[in-house]
Amino acid sequence: GKDGRPHPRYEDFEGKPTPVDAPIEERMREMLAERDDICIYDETLQNAKVIHFPAQKETRLLTHFYAFVFFADWKADLWSKRFVRDHLRYIDEIMCAAARVVQAVRRRSKTGSYDSLHVRRGDFQYKKT
Repeated sequence: GKDGRPHPRYEDFEGKPTPVDAPIEERMREMLAERDDICIYDETLQNAKVIHFPAQKETRLLTHFYAFVFFADWKADLWSKRFVRDHLRYIDEIMCAAARVVQAVRRRSKTGSYDSLHVRRGDFQYKKT
């Protein structure tokens, strides 16, 4: 890198994440782990009617949004992520309907417990599953 250190890898941060209030250079270093380039959300993107995120070989878009979002101001970063966590969710009617289904499944279970795994087959980038 420009600072004399090698390009960061994911393994460099496993078990030792960069502190949320670290200097911007250190936080950006972690964000760039194993990435060659970044996309700057500038005026052009702000004014675009459609933003397309192409999926290419080795690209995974099925991840949390914060894997792709970086704020220079760490306080804005925390606020935005907490806002999404606390306010972007299904409406209560959907959550209540889901809770009723889970409750019914638990009642029919021999142990009273319920576990699930959500598996998607063939509806995204991998058609042969």
